[in-house]
Amino acid sequence: MKYPDPYEEMSDDEFHAWADRMMAQAERSRTRSITIRMPEVLIERTKRAAGRAGVPYQVLIKRLVEAGLDQLERAGSAR
Repeated sequence: MKYPDPYEEMSDDEFHAWADRMMAQAERSRTRSITIRMPEVLIERTKRAAGRAGVPYQVLIKRLVEAGLDQLERAGSAR
């Protein structure tokens, strides 16, 4: 019995792009719970901004931390 290849209709470039997205998603999905103390006013501002962006506030916090770290790393490599 021959099993159908679900990737048969993809070009090599499409398959590699798909595989890259899946690897990036797998990396992001490994998470650890932490506790962080933040001023209430900052939490409320974050929740409002997340509401405007249509995402959960913890997702927004993760995105902001990642963006900030990316910026710091770029600045560090420019030295």
